[in-house]
Amino acid sequence: MLTREEALRKHREMWEAMQRELGDNPSKLERMYFKFDWCVQHEKDNIYCHCYLCQYVNEHGLDCYDCPIDWGGGGGCMTGTHVDYRLSPIYKILALPEREVPNEDQS
Repeated sequence: MLTREEALRKHREMWEAMQRELGDNPSKLERMYFKFDWCVQHEKDNIYCHCYLCQYVNEHGLDCYDCPIDWGGGGGCMTGTHVDYRLSPIYKILALPEREVPNEDQS
């Protein structure tokens, strides 16, 4: 089971490698193939949607709105208002902040 920190680290590693290999604006198809190949080469188990963030959310019984990355507008990677993992330049994806985790101790 991935921790939030592991999911974030592995997400960034994969996207940084993609940027180095394919440049900042690869096509949707290039991104899809890269993510698939990356996960096959680096993991012994399948990674949900070939995305460490999706894997984390899935393992912890959360949904896309609980993604560790704030994609903008409260949505996930395809529903955020500012950045879409399929189309946005990779530098924008890598610059996205972590989503704040509500403090459960506060009322």
